[in-house]
Amino acid sequence: MPRYEHKCIKDVCEFLFEVTYKITEDPSINCPKCASPTKRQVSKNVRFETPMDAEFVQDPSTLSEKSFAQVQKASKQKYRW
Repeated sequence: MPRYEHKCIKDVCEFLFEVTYKITEDPSINCPKCASPTKRQVSKNVRFETPMDAEFVQDPSTLSEKSFAQVQKASKQKYRW
């Protein structure tokens, strides 16, 4: 599930925090400090890991050396957008 950053809309508080919920949900999130409404922020740093090592179902012995090296490299790589 994705994590979203929310910021309190109250000028005095402006507390920034993360909340996890489904993409299909649009919950009404209140500030945990002052219970005021919050606004979802656009995240600046987005990272994800490749799930290749978990999803790879072929027998690695059937791959060429180059392909096997690419799979190993991709399974360890983290991408930053």
